[in-house]
Amino acid sequence: MRGIIRYSLNNKLVIWLLTILVTAAGIYAGLSMKQETLPNLEVPVLTVTTVYPGAAPEEVADRITGPLEQKVRSLDGVDVVSSTSMENVSSIVMEYSYKKDMDKAVSEVKEAVADFVLPSGAQETKVSKININAFPVVSLSVAGDKQSLDELTRQIESDLLPAL
Repeated sequence: MRGIIRYSLNNKLVIWLLTILVTAAGIYAGLSMKQETLPNLEVPVLTVTTVYPGAAPEEVADRITGPLEQKVRSLDGVDVVSSTSMENVSSIVMEYSYKKDMDKAVSEVKEAVADFVLPSGAQETKVSKININAFPVVSLSVAGDKQSLDELTRQIESDLLPAL
């Protein structure tokens, strides 16, 4: 260890050159590195969502969630089905094994729920895949003390969004 310290103190030019070389290599590696941090991963999860405006959670559970859950539970390849009934919304989450072709699974679920008769006032059932790449990379929020929400929204949409 003393040899390294003695060499470093006697050869300051070599240490400076090594420092510059390591810094340049780090900058080059950082700039040429791929920007994608998450691989393109397809998660075998589907969601079935139905909006029923003005309905109580019990009504959503009895008239939409329960019957739809029974229809999708028996589909091929479904491992786990869980559901949530909230005020105005029914949400069913279906988990598959990673071997399942998710495009085929989406079409199977759409076929299964196509003949389901929704209560009057309920919106069309939506089937969607969970996509990791669809999550935002950056999320921003803006606050203003002297402007109303409408004024602030207009200013953000006209000034900030085009600049971004």
